[in-house]
Amino acid sequence: MFFIFDNNIILDTLSNARKEKFPSSLSVFDFIINESAHTGFISSSSIDNLEFVLYSEIKTTLNLERKITNKLVELAIMNLLDKVEIAKTPSYMEIDFDDIEDSQVVATARAIGAKLITRDKGIINKHHDIAIHPDNFFDVVKQEEKDIPFLDLKEINMQHFNEYEKAFDNVMKSGWYILGKEVEAFEKEFAEYCGVKYCIGVGNGLDALHIILRAYGIGKGDEVIVPSNTYIATWLAVSYAGAKVIPVEPDIRTYNLDPKLIEEKITNKTKAIIAVHLYGQPADMDAINTIAKKYNLKVIEDSAQAHGALYKGRKTGSLGDASGFSFYPGKNLGALGDGGAITTNDDELAKRIRILRNYGSEKKYFNEVKGFNSRLDEMQAAFLRVKLRHLDEDNNKRKEIAKNYMENIINENIVLPYVPEWADPVWHLFVIRSTKRDDLQKYLSENNIQTMIHYPIPPHKQKAYSNMNNLSFPISEQIHEEVLSLPISGAQKRYSSENIIRYLNLFEI
Repeated sequence: MFFIFDNNIILDTLSNARKEKFPSSLSVFDFIINESAHTGFISSSSIDNLEFVLYSEIKTTLNLERKITNKLVELAIMNLLDKVEIAKTPSYMEIDFDDIEDSQVVATARAIGAKLITRDKGIINKHHDIAIHPDNFFDVVKQEEKDIPFLDLKEINMQHFNEYEKAFDNVMKSGWYILGKEVEAFEKEFAEYCGVKYCIGVGNGLDALHIILRAYGIGKGDEVIVPSNTYIATWLAVSYAGAKVIPVEPDIRTYNLDPKLIEEKITNKTKAIIAVHLYGQPADMDAINTIAKKYNLKVIEDSAQAHGALYKGRKTGSLGDASGFSFYPGKNLGALGDGGAITTNDDELAKRIRILRNYGSEKKYFNEVKGFNSRLDEMQAAFLRVKLRHLDEDNNKRKEIAKNYMENIINENIVLPYVPEWADPVWHLFVIRSTKRDDLQKYLSENNIQTMIHYPIPPHKQKAYSNMNNLSFPISEQIHEEVLSLPISGAQKRYSSENIIRYLNLFEI
């Protein structure tokens, strides 16, 4: 959660006399700055006033020389800023002329979705939806923490608020909003992160897979092997290219493509295998690459859910001929909108993809082929550069939550994920299975725990593929009937994870 401290609270923590008179202010301040699940802010508009009041109090109390007083004020503010973030007062604020300073602080709190901690009764009465008196703080927080969301995107992204703000300002001031320096920098940084020569930003993850297929010349009359157990985007990419999807069942333990079942589906029309790293766990790429090499097939990774996952020490995105990534907001590396990228070590492929994503043009207004308009825009690239710097840290937090789940969920009615010894997943999703999945989901919902199903209907049973509705893929169908995704993210609080574990262990059929 995010909290703005009004100056009366800040001053209560800095003055010994105030600490004794208003002990709840110090308790709340210390709790917020020491609790990793919470972030404290001060409004940029408050700092000047804080400096003035501090100077006056120190001067009155200690009667020191001006130079020494100024130094003490500087040290106090610098110490404060080591503990809290600065939130910029928005330019679009509505000024309340009854108290301009208060209206600035309130506007700042509303701009970042924060609660305002204050002793000012006027603010509390006027803005009771966001203003909290320190005496009431712990009761309010306890109520707020009762519900456990599946994924709190606001909480995830507000951690990077100040970095986003700077990134936004830089792009806005640049005057260049499509295929500029931010996209170029992100492509370089993400390629280095994945351990490949090239990264090409595109509009979304589906476009990434589709453009890879087009760049390889895969289309009408060709076949592409895909997992029967995947999100439909994997299949749609093949269909958009004009090729035919050839579904292959997964390994029931990992939910990923089972290499042992691939060869029987290969024909003289097969051109590629798409290996999906589902839920953030790598597919068995060595086995898949061995088969592909035997039959001279391209291997395309669908890494939409696996940013930073490792297969035998190597990152996804570097394990096949090319890889498609999604930066949909809910992904481990999520933008503040849509976005995608393609990674590869293939010089010619990278060149063709850059042309295809931009209307089939290498030089403006000169179109070599019938291309697409699928470009990662500057603003999203700037935000992704911020998130990329924190990706490993965020993934490690997910791993800690997953470890906690794996070690402490003990219920014979629940099947936990299986992780091969060669895999280091990033837990985009933590997916359990139960033959009483719907009852389990209802039970968790009744206890304020939100879950989701990834996915309720397999691609071959979707109306979009009505020509395949009569086919049977029993392993995939079983998975879709039993899976349930638990909350997991880098912003999830430990007490939330403990609550989830407790209720899961109490579940009975």
